[in-house]
Amino acid sequence: LVEYCDPSALAVVKSPAEWGADIAVGDGSMIMLQSYPVYDEKLDFAEAGDFDKVIAAIKAVRNTRTELNVPPSVKAKLYIETAAAALFESAAPFFEKLASASGIEVGAQFNIPDAAGAVTDAARIFIPMDQLVNKEKELARLAKEQEKVQKDIDFLSGKLNNPGFLSKAPEKLIEAEKAKLAKAQEKMDKILASIRAYS
Repeated sequence: LVEYCDPSALAVVKSPAEWGADIAVGDGSMIMLQSYPVYDEKLDFAEAGDFDKVIAAIKAVRNTRTELNVPPSVKAKLYIETAAAALFESAAPFFEKLASASGIEVGAQFNIPDAAGAVTDAARIFIPMDQLVNKEKELARLAKEQEKVQKDIDFLSGKLNNPGFLSKAPEKLIEAEKAKLAKAQEKMDKILASIRAYS
């Protein structure tokens, strides 16, 4: 087989040196040359339940940020009040990557007057409001949104309270309008909750 092999086909077989001295084992430029993963004891959890506590806290922070319309690009420091200090301190990288935290501080008790809060079975998390949003601008935005949604609620309520509409419209259309009203009312509840959080 070798005698019929085209020598040019072997040209692609090169030594590491021929590929260029700039590629070194472990420099991350090629997957096959990546260094073997190194164990990091900071990312080791003694029990599966420990990681569940961390995940619950991360979800709570993300939900709070969503309610306040804070984009993921905005970082904020987290103050975590918990009895499991060592656990949450070891999970700092997870909060930074998954909860947009600029850092965390863990303690038995915090007094953060103007802060958004998130609560889980294992922790209370405080997020300083001045790190999340411009309070005045966000209140103004929420006021406009509240006005818009209120108009939708008034329109849909009027429609559904109109005997003429109810007597002539198909049942399917009536149910669709009821669903729209319920969705608008749900949105209004969230807006009012956000306004209360800033007040």
